[in-house]
Amino acid sequence: MAKYNTFVVQETKGGRAVLVTSSARKANILLHPGIRVEVWSDNMLTETIYTRTKAKLDPYITAERDYIRVKQEAATRRNQKRRPST
Repeated sequence: MAKYNTFVVQETKGGRAVLVTSSARKANILLHPGIRVEVWSDNMLTETIYTRTKAKLDPYITAERDYIRVKQEAATRRNQKRRPST
């Protein structure tokens, strides 16, 4: 595991990993009854999220959207410097 959040989507009954991702949005899409999401950070289990506690995933989704927004704005600024607008 890494220093950033890693989401492990697992079957509740068997514990088989369905998906390992750094995207909270992907984990949120797969979360339904019979599936749980474990949040790992720095090789430590931070929390386990079930469908009844789905709201716990919202801060992670918000942080991911903010990160993507900032990254996109930086790319836009770099591109404007490279290509002067006509």
